[in-house]
Amino acid sequence: MSTRLKYWFNIGSFFETMKPNIRVLKLFGLFPYTISQAKGRSFPSNSHHSNNRCNHSKTLKSEVKFIDIAIFTLWQTFFLQMLYVSWPKMFLNMPVSRIITMVTLILYLLAGFNCSVSATLVLLFRKKFLHMVQLVEEADFLFSKYFYEIQHSKHHLVCVALLLGSFASQGLLILNDYTAGKMLVNTTLSLQSMPKQAITSYYYIIRSIHISCVVAFISGLYSFRDRFFAFNKQLRICFVEKHSGEQAASYRVLMNHIQGFTAIYSNLCDAIGIFSTIFAWQPMMFCASLIVTVVFSILTIGHMLTNPAPIVLALALIYSALTILYTLLFLVLVKLGSDLKREGKQTAVLVHKAINQSSKTPALVERLVLFSHHLQHQRPVVSCGLFCFDWTLALSIISALATYSVILIQFELGVPKFFISAILQQNGDMTTTNSQP
Repeated sequence: MSTRLKYWFNIGSFFETMKPNIRVLKLFGLFPYTISQAKGRSFPSNSHHSNNRCNHSKTLKSEVKFIDIAIFTLWQTFFLQMLYVSWPKMFLNMPVSRIITMVTLILYLLAGFNCSVSATLVLLFRKKFLHMVQLVEEADFLFSKYFYEIQHSKHHLVCVALLLGSFASQGLLILNDYTAGKMLVNTTLSLQSMPKQAITSYYYIIRSIHISCVVAFISGLYSFRDRFFAFNKQLRICFVEKHSGEQAASYRVLMNHIQGFTAIYSNLCDAIGIFSTIFAWQPMMFCASLIVTVVFSILTIGHMLTNPAPIVLALALIYSALTILYTLLFLVLVKLGSDLKREGKQTAVLVHKAINQSSKTPALVERLVLFSHHLQHQRPVVSCGLFCFDWTLALSIISALATYSVILIQFELGVPKFFISAILQQNGDMTTTNSQP
């Protein structure tokens, strides 16, 4: 078997599953340190494979190498120098709508600042990251001890597939933008005096970082959700579902299972909280980008139906394609966050069913009641501190989209030369000027 296949089929820990995401974040300067194994420690050769994995997580350490400092410094320099170069000022001088230039400029300057903040937080919270890895791998060890092995290879495959899919989608977006750019020849957006190279490079780099970070966050949530699915499945099998002909588990085994369930649940909830604290800044900024993109897409598509000018058609293509990708990522994000929240509630339901079915064993009921009290203080919630990533967030964004779209439509109808009307008017003036001898 080749080395690559051996690597693929020997993935047996949460940290190895996350390595593709870590490499992508490190490439963009958002993971400015290296995880390595501590020297001077070895594993017993006769210990269990899963126990080795659990011990391996305790020997991991973080160290900031020279290459990490160099990449981090280069990216921070790139983000900060964009505030001082001439293209933002010239971007504001473009003969297009003020609303589209101001919102787009502010959004992407904030996105660059957000990247700097995200990288700094990841660097400051590197001990928390190691603690998160340790919590998850301890939970995986308890899974393998009491139930079965976690399918790390499956999680790794999903992680790699999501990253490759995001790169392919970004390539299609660039192709779509190139096609739309062909329609902008001799229009207001094709000014030769503008430093277009600086504008386009900053725009595409920020957008690539944005999408890749959200995809990495989604793959992490998928890994946590799959563990909670397995957790509730085993809880249902052990205490709720009792098939005829099967030998009942002994009292000691059930007590050990409850202890294992409590530790697994606590570890996973703590790990999700740490994961959200460290990596939720990019998804939070992603929600703001989604709102702006969808609103601009709605307005450009509406004007395209009434006035199919080339510049409006080009803007509609650009914003519509970006809206489709952002919407798909957002739906997957809130679906995973909602599933984690639902599985936490399902755990409480299953524990209470187990209490009702174990009423003839007081000691077992007492331990289940303690587990139920523990569930009231810990829930698997994905939050950035301002809001939770679930379907309530989707409803909030839909209401915000409706509000902002109505406001902009009213301004478009009542204020001359506002937004799309300004672009069409200025485009017509430039066309007239260029056609004159």
